[in-house]
Amino acid sequence: MTPINKGLVVSGHKEATKAGIDILNKGGNAIDAAIATSAVLAVSIPNMNGLGGDSIALWFDQKKNKVVAINGSGKSPYKASIKYYKSKKYRKIPRRGPLSISIPGLVHAWEKSLKEYGTKSLKEILNPAIKLAKKGIKIDKYLKKFFEGNVYKTLIKNNKYLSDIYGDKKTYKINLKIKQSQLANTLTEISNKGSSSFYEGEISKKIIYDLKRQGSIISHKDLKNHKTLIQKAISTKYHGQKIFTAPPNSQGLALLFMCKLFEENKSSNKNININEFLKVKKESFFYRNKYCVDPNISTFSKKKFDQRKIKSRKFNNYLNNKVSGDTSTLVVIDKKGNAVSWVQSLFEEFGSGIVSPTTGVVFHNRLYLEKLFKKRNNYLRPNKRPFHTLCPTIVLKNNKCDLAIATPGDHGQPQTIYQILHHVYKNNLTIQSAINKPRIRHVSDKQILVEKDFYLKKTNLNIKKYNKPNRLFGGVTAIKRKNNNILSRGADKRRNCY
Repeated sequence: MTPINKGLVVSGHKEATKAGIDILNKGGNAIDAAIATSAVLAVSIPNMNGLGGDSIALWFDQKKNKVVAINGSGKSPYKASIKYYKSKKYRKIPRRGPLSISIPGLVHAWEKSLKEYGTKSLKEILNPAIKLAKKGIKIDKYLKKFFEGNVYKTLIKNNKYLSDIYGDKKTYKINLKIKQSQLANTLTEISNKGSSSFYEGEISKKIIYDLKRQGSIISHKDLKNHKTLIQKAISTKYHGQKIFTAPPNSQGLALLFMCKLFEENKSSNKNININEFLKVKKESFFYRNKYCVDPNISTFSKKKFDQRKIKSRKFNNYLNNKVSGDTSTLVVIDKKGNAVSWVQSLFEEFGSGIVSPTTGVVFHNRLYLEKLFKKRNNYLRPNKRPFHTLCPTIVLKNNKCDLAIATPGDHGQPQTIYQILHHVYKNNLTIQSAINKPRIRHVSDKQILVEKDFYLKKTNLNIKKYNKPNRLFGGVTAIKRKNNNILSRGADKRRNCY
């Protein structure tokens, strides 16, 4: 635990956390530190996030006592229609490759966030990331395992540009440095000329050229018309606290439903009852699947949320439920009490697997979640924000940020965060103790995952048990306020957290 001197940063890489702390030490606020941390994460864990991906975040302004969502998700290309994909003989959007890419929103979100809420220049903020990309990232145990694994080997078979940057070795030595020179040049251009260089200027020209020759349908118009949304955060009460998350197209709504429905059940159980958990989760995800689409399309309203009651449902499995979660998260609280919960992602490991070799940018595969049939709201349309698993969360108590929390884990994000909230606010555990508790993750009716020592009554459910904490259950980054002068930091042993 640490006195609130200049603040705290928790993220998924030590270099990223260091960059955020340095900005706080130089007088920056929480959003300044968050963008510096975000940029270094994009360099230091390149398979999980990057400039070719998206972000969704929450910003709490202590002075205004207001939480807003910063929606840095991109839209589908103008040419992306069901008719187009079917003309190419696709029955579903390819999971990898050039046709799985939607417009990347991270870079624009950096600049928009700084202009609206920050105090530092983009040039100063991006400097640590530029230096790291030039100097090279060190191979640690996590990156070694990934680069030597089957996913990466499969990806580089289909795209040599990826191996040109990250290599094609059979073994990667710990502390070996991988330089990302083209990415350093791209970040330098952005720091000098702003995000317009990425979406309208020289960088965009290089990106479009590189993507088109690999089969992408993204155009100059797609990049030029991208904008970051500033949205009103959505909230509900849970054990006397106010839980905030991002509105559609984020799946944050699922977390609010879980909090609301568990609260209504008024269960006295300190342990999470698996049958109750599955019932609430199914109901919450039913409404997630219905409402968590492009905000211009979603029919979600606070009134509809307040009127919902739990029902007995079969789990609707129409969204992809592959267990993955290759996402990066960070949380910051500064000395004034401002707070950020920030989540960014390529969706899956190296996303689409498609690289712009002249810029060093790897592009995500978020478009893969859109469907080529019109039975539900979540189907492909041109110029539409796809459904997003990113689920940043902030908890307010007595008009102060009591908890800033985020986790990777795709469809597991609201499930993991709910379990932390349960242990902290119902069982009064410390944030680190809550993070360390064994977890459950419901994937589908046929796939329920639990960690060893998760409390289980006798059940006939089909359960897969893990004998030790596993990354499939998330990798929580969190900062919890103990009192007015003390902050507690929480880092998850399931993944790298610093």
